[in-house]
Amino acid sequence: MKDGCLYVLDSLITDERSDFVKGFGSYYNQYRDLVMYNVTDRGSLIDSAFYIAISDISLIETNTITGLKGRSIAMALVAVPSVLLTGYCLINPKACFGSCPTFYSWDGRDTSLMAEGFSSSILRTFEKDDIDMLYWAKPSGNNFHLRLKNEALETHIIRYADLMVIPRTGSDRIFATEEGVFFRTSELQSPSVCNAAEGDCRDAVKMMDHRERFSASDSDNLASREVIEMSFENVTEGDHGLIIGCRQTLLTTYLFYQSLAYLGKSAGYFAAKIENGDKALQNKVNKVWEVLGGIEIFIRESDGKWKKVDQIGEMGPLATDVHLVKLPFTGTRKIDIKLRLTKGLWRIDYLALGKIEQKIDAIIIEPSFVVSENCANSNEKAKALLKNPDDPLVTLPGDTYDLVYSMPDISSDYEIYLHSKGYYIEWMRETWLAEENHKRAALLFGFPKLFMKMAANDFKNVEPSMEESFWNSKYVKKN
Repeated sequence: MKDGCLYVLDSLITDERSDFVKGFGSYYNQYRDLVMYNVTDRGSLIDSAFYIAISDISLIETNTITGLKGRSIAMALVAVPSVLLTGYCLINPKACFGSCPTFYSWDGRDTSLMAEGFSSSILRTFEKDDIDMLYWAKPSGNNFHLRLKNEALETHIIRYADLMVIPRTGSDRIFATEEGVFFRTSELQSPSVCNAAEGDCRDAVKMMDHRERFSASDSDNLASREVIEMSFENVTEGDHGLIIGCRQTLLTTYLFYQSLAYLGKSAGYFAAKIENGDKALQNKVNKVWEVLGGIEIFIRESDGKWKKVDQIGEMGPLATDVHLVKLPFTGTRKIDIKLRLTKGLWRIDYLALGKIEQKIDAIIIEPSFVVSENCANSNEKAKALLKNPDDPLVTLPGDTYDLVYSMPDISSDYEIYLHSKGYYIEWMRETWLAEENHKRAALLFGFPKLFMKMAANDFKNVEPSMEESFWNSKYVKKN
């Protein structure tokens, strides 16, 4: 509960529209002293049931999702028995597929993964909105279709999933900064030189083609940095920006799952404390990701020294994100740029320099229809989904929805972005509980720099097989 108290219930009754849940069991104060209990005996009521306001609940921890309805589903941390896991998850428990809602659309040849929503929003407290470029999307006709999936053992709470569309002409593209500001960009050029530790990496980054430049993690320190240096020549006069297409490796997924394993049966308790506003715990979670860091961008000044320009750090291992980093004016025909990033943490698909022409506003389009794959929604209900952020769409493992948007002018060519907001709750795996170790959890969250050194060898042992296990362990609902 938000006041620190606890209900342990043998039964729970929920309703689609109710603001309360009803149950029988025990009630403890914040010191875990038993205050009250009620039970049922042979179906007859001995004591009145607890009526618990949903607004007073921080988290519901359960070993089954069956019976949860309405708003209670959106705050449920579920413990998953091993029988529900795929073989790949059992072989490599820290590489089960996950990391937020996935969005698919037509790329001209097939329906492919385009975006993942709010990857770092692992609890309601960390909820944030997310803007993702649908780089390969090919709209045709009056309507644009997105397929929304929950392919993980997670609960997804989605407040909105709107399109942001901008008309474009010719070969110009529209890219967005980390702040969500859109700029029309022309004269895109690949680096003339691009060197990393392995040597020339131009072929891997010259196009958005899923041929990614990445490295293995450091065997002694998971937070060890590496450098990529590049040059752009024959730069025309004007303002320019660096375009980076990238996604994370599975290092953050591994660390997230490992932290839950170390917390074990106490994971729900710590999640509730964070939800209740424990700033110290929130800061400790954020500190872990800060130690790993984002991609730092430096530019070489006229005196030869490197100046930091910006840093990008959008989390998520699924879909490639495209970022525009505005560069300071140099007035030179050659621009040298350096990237500093954690080894083994980033997969870079695209690096380019673009001339920034003008700031431009996007057209916001809400979905006209949101229809579940099993056609359970009536037309009226379909029209209402994802319209009200206070009444979010909640999806469970295996759920699939088709989102249909009406385009403003079918004769125009558009750059399309997805603007989503929400959070997700990762389900606990039974296989993780065997690793419960609160001392290790305290080390991870209290001394993350030291932990990155101690955990390097463990991660290196599973790193080679993680990609195969991850992508082959998507959750598919069985009929």
